Amino acid sequence: MPRFTPCITLTLWFLSLATSLPAQEWTQWGGPERNFHASGSRIAPSWPEAGPTEIWSHSLEGGYAGVLVDSERVYVTTRRGDGDLVQALDPTDGKVLWEHQTADAPPLESQVIEFGVGPNATPLLHDGRLFVVGFTGRFHALDATSGELLWSHDLVESFGAKVHRFGYSNSPIAHGGQVLLLVGGEQAGAIGFDPATGDARWRTPPIDTSYSAPMIFEIGGREQLVFMGPEEVVGTYLSDGSVSWRHPHKNRFSNNCAGPWWDGEELLFVSSQADGGSKTLRLSSSEQGVAVREIASSKKVKIFHSNGLRVGQHLYASYDQFLAGHDLRTGETLWKERGFPGANLIQAENRALALDENGILFLLTLSPRGVEVHGKHQILSKPSWTPPTLVGARLYARNKEKLVAIELGRAPTSTEETRGQ
Repeated sequence: MPRFTPCITLTLWFLSLATSLPAQEWTQWGGPERNFHASGSRIAPSWPEAGPTEIWSHSLEGGYAGVLVDSERVYVTTRRGDGDLVQALDPTDGKVLWEHQTADAPPLESQVIEFGVGPNATPLLHDGRLFVVGFTGRFHALDATSGELLWSHDLVESFGAKVHRFGYSNSPIAHGGQVLLLVGGEQAGAIGFDPATGDARWRTPPIDTSYSAPMIFEIGGREQLVFMGPEEVVGTYLSDGSVSWRHPHKNRFSNNCAGPWWDGEELLFVSSQADGGSKTLRLSSSEQGVAVREIASSKKVKIFHSNGLRVGQHLYASYDQFLAGHDLRTGETLWKERGFPGANLIQAENRALALDENGILFLLTLSPRGVEVHGKHQILSKPSWTPPTLVGARLYARNKEKLVAIELGRAPTSTEETRGQ
């Protein structure tokens, strides 16, 4: 039998990979399960000395919102002039397929614009529509194929929303045929919108909200929308919007930008900057609704706005200059390693990726025993505060100035190259 050449084998390998792996998308904050696990991603176990290959780059003019990807387009939000700009790009070369500029209100007098005017909230791609929110709380639904505006709301004007000093940053979540959005302020903590019409269908009582993304999980068979307020963590029933539980979590700045993290069973981990520290809460069903018991706390673990990564009963996250591993059950810090400032993390098979605020991308193995570095490469400039997106073997990473597409694919081994002799 004739020997396959490496070129032919590479072609066959990519073709077989394309047909054997399920279609992959990243359509919301945190990816398919909102936990920054990229299931089915086939990335290389190490990098060449020159680092992974940049496939293309695309210029931006501001914003920190995460990048979304479906089978046909890459979606990114940025600024142009005085408004937000939403763009759909070709994933093969980064060319603009469509764009839509939305009129955004000027920043409020109370807002801080030192770090830019967004957009900061990662959009939601759901049922053929793209849902985006601007710095001052303008909420828009666009057709994902064409970019056509379908409907919009001014959250402040229509729902009495309280927009944060550093800009609206909460990422929407889809559930039960609705798009759920944190609003805060005078009328509701969260509102459920009809995706097709924009009509408000569901809401919670008035609850102050903070900067982090909401999450959904069950306690005692009842679904909860859980989110951080400025000085607490709150759970509300998805059945009727009523408050099921709340627990204080406060720092001297009265804001919570990260988490929370759920272990899938009963433990919730919350953390914040400065003197806020961290807590592990045990949530259980009770006759009164949900019982909350604080089982561990630490003033030393203070995650600011990094995403953190839960793997089983362990949480890996960056704070100050460190990357650290924590046991969710005990609150114990298992290890700390300096050199990963403000890093955001993604889990891909048995490897992890970390992008720190200096724009350095790391290829890692994380375990309760420590961290092993397999690669390190500069891909962006400082500050790089947005968690990256991983679909298949393609990483999309951005800062305020640029979006890059990086190929992290695994090449065939020497055995695979000679197979068929």
